[in-house]
Amino acid sequence: MPHITFVPSEPGHHRVRFDGSGPPSPRTGSHHHHHHRARTHHDTTTRRAEPPDFRFCVELGLVIRSRKRDHKTVIGLQDEISDHLRRAGIANHVASSSSTPVSPREWTIASEVCIPSHPRDHRFGMKLVSPFVRFSKRAEEWQADIRAVLHTLNAHFELTTSHQCFTHIHIVPAAGFWELDQAKGLAKSALYFERCLDELVPPYRRKSVWAKSNRNNFYFLTSTMPECFAIIDAQQTFEGLGARMNWTSAASPTGRALSAQPGDDFQHNAFRWSFVGLNEGRGFGTIAFRQPPGSTSASEVIGWVMVVACLARLSCGAGWGLNPDHKPQLKSLGEWLLYEAEWSAMPHKSPLKDLLKQAVPVTPVRGTIAGLDADVITIDEDQRLKWKNSDRDLALEKYRSLLSS
Repeated sequence: MPHITFVPSEPGHHRVRFDGSGPPSPRTGSHHHHHHRARTHHDTTTRRAEPPDFRFCVELGLVIRSRKRDHKTVIGLQDEISDHLRRAGIANHVASSSSTPVSPREWTIASEVCIPSHPRDHRFGMKLVSPFVRFSKRAEEWQADIRAVLHTLNAHFELTTSHQCFTHIHIVPAAGFWELDQAKGLAKSALYFERCLDELVPPYRRKSVWAKSNRNNFYFLTSTMPECFAIIDAQQTFEGLGARMNWTSAASPTGRALSAQPGDDFQHNAFRWSFVGLNEGRGFGTIAFRQPPGSTSASEVIGWVMVVACLARLSCGAGWGLNPDHKPQLKSLGEWLLYEAEWSAMPHKSPLKDLLKQAVPVTPVRGTIAGLDADVITIDEDQRLKWKNSDRDLALEKYRSLLSS
């Protein structure tokens, strides 16, 4: 029987501490809104405190080529993608210029400056940004939508990935804003489980300039995990929390690429977990998981959404406690994620199971620190960091539009 420590909380609720073991089976209790029974070393029967639901959107960064037409520019490819999606009944629009408005209820199609294009081969770096949708309230709908989009894309276009391609997941509580304790909880999980999540991505996404380590950054590099937790607990503002999670040295390769002046360190979003969106203030903004590679199948996309949303629900639920003195294990984390997917009434959990099955253990390289900004970045990466710094943040624009609608 898995070992769970229940820390007494208010009557009728429980606090759960992650101690390296897996969760109780969801089948030991009744379903979503009923009492959950679990046997512990105290043989205590309690009720689960329901975590917040989340809204999310997905950014898919891919290299795309039409199967029937040889497009010489990205504009023609964007229009063809939009036309095929529309014919399939998928609401969408093209963000063809900086002034094109975006909708939080439609897919947005745009070029992607961080992904190299190959016009001679009619392949272009593209980005598709999903609507903002509820994770657990309309799970069948958003999963079907992602399947329809990827089915349409694969039917009419060649989808390939490069090291710069990505699957970004932006999340925010369904209320539209974060509470500081919620954001702190997710920040702790991001640091604590970083090495576990590294096992789910290809090696090149463990050292990408676009998805640097939050754990091995300026604030946390020389700290133990308990010290990292204490740093997070000490933050009194969202801006302070974002700075700790995404601080970038002006002297780093990324800082030099962006022409930062000596000593002018700054926040930057190119980390595994980006908290830069919280600079909207007062808890508004999204937190984004940016490490996953480009996804060409619906199963991959759905799997990553479930990883992020289930981890967020666990991290922000009342009483989720991580013991920083214990070493996390992917097996136990996977069991907890599946437990939360079951509790959230996900209609199809096989994408999450498949993603966990493909994990490859990370073998540390002696003398190196995982996820640090590279000693040297390529000329191409240097230029694309500059371009990306002035590019539109479509997910953030969609979020702002969502709040005003």
